[in-house]
Amino acid sequence: MELKINREMIPVTEVILDDMQEQSIELDYVLPDYDPDIFRIISCEIQPVILSQTMGTDRIAYELRADIRVLYCGAGSSLVQCVYQQMTFSRSAQLPAAAEGASVYICPKISYANCRAISPRRLEVRGAVSIQLRVTGEKKQEIIRDVFGMHIQLRKVPVEYAAEKRNAVRTVSLSEEVELSSAKPPVRSIIRNDVRIDRQEQSILAGKLIVKGEACVHVLYTWQKEDGSCGIEPMNFTIPYSQIVDMDRIDESYRGSVDVQVIRCDIKPVSGKNDAPDYLMCEIDLRLNCTALKTASVQLVTDAFSTRYLCEQTEVPLLIDMVPEPVQASLMCSASIPAGDNAPKCIYDLRCQVRNINIQLIPEESRIRVSGMLCCSILAQDAEDMPVLIEKDEAFEVYTDAGMPVENALLRAEVEPADCTYHLASDGSITVKATLFLHGVLCPSARYTCLSDLSVDKENQLVWDGDFALKLYYGVEHESVWDIAKRCHTSVDAIMEENDLTEEQLTTPGMLFIPIVH
Repeated sequence: MELKINREMIPVTEVILDDMQEQSIELDYVLPDYDPDIFRIISCEIQPVILSQTMGTDRIAYELRADIRVLYCGAGSSLVQCVYQQMTFSRSAQLPAAAEGASVYICPKISYANCRAISPRRLEVRGAVSIQLRVTGEKKQEIIRDVFGMHIQLRKVPVEYAAEKRNAVRTVSLSEEVELSSAKPPVRSIIRNDVRIDRQEQSILAGKLIVKGEACVHVLYTWQKEDGSCGIEPMNFTIPYSQIVDMDRIDESYRGSVDVQVIRCDIKPVSGKNDAPDYLMCEIDLRLNCTALKTASVQLVTDAFSTRYLCEQTEVPLLIDMVPEPVQASLMCSASIPAGDNAPKCIYDLRCQVRNINIQLIPEESRIRVSGMLCCSILAQDAEDMPVLIEKDEAFEVYTDAGMPVENALLRAEVEPADCTYHLASDGSITVKATLFLHGVLCPSARYTCLSDLSVDKENQLVWDGDFALKLYYGVEHESVWDIAKRCHTSVDAIMEENDLTEEQLTTPGMLFIPIVH
């Protein structure tokens, strides 16, 4: 019987670009006439965001925006002033190869931010943003699925892989007018706002991906009464969103996942019934990075031999994407701030950020290790009723279970503070407890060495020494029955049947009967 080979084309993932870029931030700002002179700078922060991205045949281009906020006080006043500026940058990266069905991941992180007053009317801000770029593509690889004839023995591995991928990017705009409660003073100016995405759900129905969630908004604003008293007030509210995303040819056999990024959050005070700014107009833009996957199964041929003829085989290494799994975990960490010479009288607001994050998979334990710096920023009032910023950086290292094997897996995840609380002791020391939210996608992949070609030398038939039907072989513990069969030019089934074996790996050492298959 002639040799017959059945082949199949399967998609495999290739990393096209994995790079890190740096963008410097330089701002020289002169205060407008209506703002008071700078007496004391309280804080400076830079928040980076990716506005847009464009994928070309050989280049990826994106637009980066840096939101700069500087808080300061004027001479003889405890009222906090806010300088808010935006800077945009157009960046690009050359792709070393063309990308078919590319998946793009761009993540900006602030490296540092510094500010100083050149004069009472002039500020200088210096900082830097690190941008992680990762582009993966898809290519087709021919593999051997089955072989018939010429007394061929095959070693197969069943694999479930991501056979089809659909990607879509949508922008969602949210707008909400939020009324202040009667217990809160009217808004003078907004000095800080943050947005966190919570309670996200997605489902597939009739060729559409339905995405639902909530945008949790935290606002910090200043107030000032007619008697001259002033202060800082926090406020929290949520805005729900729902979006139907059209994705080509998807149905209930697909699995959907969505990565939500906040592009813009603009909040401004609005006058209400009494002509007082007791409303907040909130406008938010979200980017939904949607992915839908459909799986398929295949039997990969990883090894082959003939019981009668010499064979030559061509091997090819494969990295096959498995079904991605969402990763969500709450991680606890804390920081202690000792009492200083100027103990805080009260605390207006606590903000926690994380920097220098390192997320590492531990395959032998199927766990995820997260380490970095917990950066605590406390806006407080000191004994002289002046606003003051208390900062503390605390190193942390926490672990969470991955819930699945993570060998050869890629974790695309971020860590964000979900909830932060503080305790102000009577001696002025502060204890901060933070709940960090790890969220992302664990993309498991499996590395295989598969056969892409196989040939049999029909002219050179194997010759055995002597005319016998059995031979003795001493097997060692954990030795593979396949390796024994290949070495002895017989079949795995014959060895297992002759020796009453139930596993294809020897559990104990011992003598085996090896049937000779002609």
